[in-house]
Amino acid sequence: MTDFTPYDAERSAFTRAALARLVLSDTSVDLAGAAGNLAITRFDDQTGPGGRVSEAAALREAADRLLTRAVIFERERGSSWEQIAHYLGTEPADAREQFTPAVDRWERAFEVPYRLDGTGRKRVPQLPTAAYDPETACRQLDLSVRLRAFFGDEHPVSGALRPDPTADGRLPLRYDLDGRVHRRNLGLFMHLLARFTNADFTTADWDAVTAHSASTEEGVRGTWYTHLVEGSTASLDVRIAQVTHDDDLVAVVVAGATDAGLRLRVDTLFEALGPGA
Repeated sequence: MTDFTPYDAERSAFTRAALARLVLSDTSVDLAGAAGNLAITRFDDQTGPGGRVSEAAALREAADRLLTRAVIFERERGSSWEQIAHYLGTEPADAREQFTPAVDRWERAFEVPYRLDGTGRKRVPQLPTAAYDPETACRQLDLSVRLRAFFGDEHPVSGALRPDPTADGRLPLRYDLDGRVHRRNLGLFMHLLARFTNADFTTADWDAVTAHSASTEEGVRGTWYTHLVEGSTASLDVRIAQVTHDDDLVAVVVAGATDAGLRLRVDTLFEALGPGA
């Protein structure tokens, strides 16, 4: 196993307490979604006897996971077992005994963020997904909360978790939509972006993308190619680079999608046309 992961740089931008809070947010959104689904009655006749009890039991298990992740977050931000036990209505020793194994697993995962599966080729993260790949989690959670809760804040989840940009003189991180798509899907990706913004994407545009992106490299920011997709509803800067050591993938960053609905569409494109497709 190598001593690095694809998301080391992303994780290093967050404190461990911030990563624990991100995992707590991710679990909260999952639980809220599952609970909301149980409120829907239209499909009851398609659910077998006892089916809704099964779903409710799954929610209870999810709530237990949520509680465990809340405890991990509180420990990361310095809460004592006495303070945690107070809100659990139990003794500090009992709280420590119940949750220490989970806290220990969380801490060990930072030493070994992933293990290889039986084939020796596939990484199996030991950290929860939101902590293993925090940038993707931030993007998805910000979108989800904004769409469900109608927050005016563009970053209702990630906004308070990023480091203070004034601490080392750097500018605040720009929140862009980024991911990877299969090279064979890049043309479709660009055409759909144009459609989403009511822009034209011509053969000449595609020729420019293929020609200028050929000499790019993901790890060398100065080589990235930027293509402007300017439509009547939005103007997007699309930055493109070849993925190092993987000829089948292209790295893409989309900036300028300020509308929550458009951001969701772009994020869906990454999922539909990327490595997991």
